[in-house]
Amino acid sequence: MKKATDLLDKYNSGMATDEEKVIVESWYLKYEAGATDLSPQKIEQEYLLGLEGLTRHMDRSSSMRLWPRMVAAAVLFLVLGIGIFFIFRPVQKQDMISYRHNDIGIGGNRAVLTLTDGRKISLTDAANGTIAEESGIKVTKTRDGQLLYILSGKQSAQKQSGNNTITTPKGGQYQVILPDGTKVWLNAASSLVYPNTFSATERKVVLKGEAYFEVAKQFPKKTPFIVLTDRAKVEVLGTHFNVNAYDNEPFTKTTLLEGKVCVSYPETPHAMVLNPNQQAWNDKKTNLNTPIRVIRVDPEYDVAWKKGWFMFNDESIESIMRKIARWYDVEVVYEGRTTAQQVFGGTVNRFENVSKVLEMLELTNAVHFKIEGRKITVMP
Repeated sequence: MKKATDLLDKYNSGMATDEEKVIVESWYLKYEAGATDLSPQKIEQEYLLGLEGLTRHMDRSSSMRLWPRMVAAAVLFLVLGIGIFFIFRPVQKQDMISYRHNDIGIGGNRAVLTLTDGRKISLTDAANGTIAEESGIKVTKTRDGQLLYILSGKQSAQKQSGNNTITTPKGGQYQVILPDGTKVWLNAASSLVYPNTFSATERKVVLKGEAYFEVAKQFPKKTPFIVLTDRAKVEVLGTHFNVNAYDNEPFTKTTLLEGKVCVSYPETPHAMVLNPNQQAWNDKKTNLNTPIRVIRVDPEYDVAWKKGWFMFNDESIESIMRKIARWYDVEVVYEGRTTAQQVFGGTVNRFENVSKVLEMLELTNAVHFKIEGRKITVMP
């Protein structure tokens, strides 16, 4: 048993050789497949059983092949519900830092609606029911916190009359049902500009930040639905997809879950058609003739935020901390040098205080944190 824990210590501290990394990671892949039904009550027991399994695995590992992700994956953790199943041995309890004395609470349904005439309405504070009327259209806040547009008269395409904007702050999210019936989930620090009545020939919205779309198929006929960001144009009919277009991210990422979408750079003929489980990357730093990269993905990682989760899949600490900064409305600074090759994977409830997320990450012993007010310092 000690042999296994010593190996895990070397792995977590970054001191393991390539051969030792192969032993740990190949064991983890095999063990992970049988660990999906764990309950929080069995976590400690499973941890001890896991160490025994690793010991046996070490004795058989000489003929194993290299794990393809060996070079990239340095740290892994897995969280089940509010409990923790930590595959590798955690740091000693006395070394762990409790952040609960200086914790930061979660985000929630917070947004501001800007009407065509410039009036601003706090959707966070507005009572349920009709909150505005424009051009014969009722704007309603529903009981479950959605924004809903109700067309008066005949349900058909009408002449566009003006734009509305819904804006979420850091720590906010909101759902809106557009006048054509399209459902949009808006993530933190995002905004969506859309007409309060769509035209019969084109449905166009402008996104900053991140949103998940379920586009209404009939309006009243097959009218294209277009999402514009600063670096991408996404054109669809009825389909489900996620667009991540934050200013501080290196790419605009479009992830398709259902149907088909055409992704291009705005004002260029370069375009790629996506099928479900594909993701397009529009590079923000290169010129518009740069090819759009398309990769195959598990879309659950990209829409986890909509379901109330953080899901990390071989992500750098910088990428993870940008998500934390937006959801918890905090400033993130770095002290010392973090290792770019270290990546993290796992699932954490987004509706836990930030201390819970940081404690999960710190269990890897690869990073440490300090909270001062609304500033989080990341340290090696």
